[in-house]
Amino acid sequence: MEEKKVKGHVKRFLNEEGYYVPRVEFSVGVRPDVVAFKWRNKYEIEAIAVECKRAKQIRSLIEAMLSQAHEYQLCFPKVYLATPIVRNEALKALKTLAYTLRIGLLSVQSNGKVERKLEPMISPRLNYDDFLLKVRQRAAAILTYKKVVSEGKSFNINVQNPLEVHCYVRGKAANFLLSNWPDRNNYYFGVCIEQKENVRRILGKITAETLHKLISDLPKGYLIDLDYIHTYKPREVLWPILRTETSNFSKENTEWLLKYCKQSNWKVQLIFHRKVWHKYEILSKNQHEERVRKVKNQLRHLRETLIET
Repeated sequence: MEEKKVKGHVKRFLNEEGYYVPRVEFSVGVRPDVVAFKWRNKYEIEAIAVECKRAKQIRSLIEAMLSQAHEYQLCFPKVYLATPIVRNEALKALKTLAYTLRIGLLSVQSNGKVERKLEPMISPRLNYDDFLLKVRQRAAAILTYKKVVSEGKSFNINVQNPLEVHCYVRGKAANFLLSNWPDRNNYYFGVCIEQKENVRRILGKITAETLHKLISDLPKGYLIDLDYIHTYKPREVLWPILRTETSNFSKENTEWLLKYCKQSNWKVQLIFHRKVWHKYEILSKNQHEERVRKVKNQLRHLRETLIET
């Protein structure tokens, strides 16, 4: 069985168990083949990393446990090795080593059925900050966005940097964004206008008076961020133009902003957002959702006006 099929069967298996399984690689410095998250209780998030292998040769599987899977244990409380069926003495030897390393085993059959042959245990190698900052807090953002914004529908995440997460719906003119960018110390939720055509369509039509009124009506604590986007490929390159509280943003500043966007050929990213939690703030599932939902409701009029412009 090809490794791609092993991954696919494992993803389906975890989805059916109620986990959210990202479609993209989730980097924590290393990139597990499969990661999965779900709320275990009011405060705890169950986080799983899986190393998937096509080889049935015992030596290859042992090497995978001693290298990739072993490394995942720095960040993930539960780590599995997934492989096609291994039988008899080979399975016994594999289980013995896996038990010693506290790594779980998933057996993947050709018909797609996945069985747990050994449950993982938390490794003493688990690092507090690595789990909290690279896994728990980023997973909380993803699960919160899924519940409050996407409401079960498809959405995108960017988790290529091991300390960052960006949750958004691709192609929306004024998109809800949950992210810990740019400072990685706080998580922000707000409305983002990005992509040249969307920026031109909205900011090319709205008047300075209307935009300033929308900005002025936001409650205290909101920030306005403007960044120039040089390019998206081979990676996104942008630099900051302005960042300030919306309460300090004058009509003259609004006029300048619209003029700058036009002169920059609409190659900008404009965000209205506010902090929803600090990177070390460990909240309950309901608290995460309530904070994001509150900001979403506060931004509803601004977003709808921008879209309708």
